[in-house]
Amino acid sequence: MKINIIFFTFTTALLLSAQPILFSQETLDCLVLNSGDTLNGNVKHIDQSGVNPKFYKKIRLADIYGKLKKHKRSDVSAFRMNNDIYEGFWLSQSSLKIIFSNHKYDIDQQNGEKYFLKAISKGKLSHYELEWWEQGESSSLWMDLLKKEEDSFFIRATQGLLGLKRKVLINYFSSCPDLKEQIQEGQLRKVREVVEFYNSNYFY
Repeated sequence: MKINIIFFTFTTALLLSAQPILFSQETLDCLVLNSGDTLNGNVKHIDQSGVNPKFYKKIRLADIYGKLKKHKRSDVSAFRMNNDIYEGFWLSQSSLKIIFSNHKYDIDQQNGEKYFLKAISKGKLSHYELEWWEQGESSSLWMDLLKKEEDSFFIRATQGLLGLKRKVLINYFSSCPDLKEQIQEGQLRKVREVVEFYNSNYFY
């Protein structure tokens, strides 16, 4: 009987001590501060309580015990949520101009506004998405943004249902004749195809 009690006590203690570890492995979300500290937990950055979804003014992180802490967007470098990675950038135009008109968005920490862009693919040419909502709509819209590794700005690669912004891309890739030709002739129709072609053929 004494042996059984000792075994039961040891097993119970082992399971209890393992619970936080198992929980942290299942929780894929995390938040990275500008200081470089990584905080694990459940991340929320969209407020869906109203008629229109909107971004929280502060990004929320619930730890493994459910304790909620809010972090200023300006203090957050990046976060991972539902296996998607969002990176923070200071873009210099207003959100209205970013969504409706401009095709070039400078990274400008002094005069910009903080946006978190979803990283679709990373490389010599990286692909991001900027998300927003129209008035009265519950589902999000997004635009595709591209950035060469050496650039300090993004370009908008698509124009909604009309597909690629060909003139913008042809100008952006002016030093890549093969890629320009592929875009001009319509052989590359998707942003993913443009990114893959560039990263496979241009290494400078």
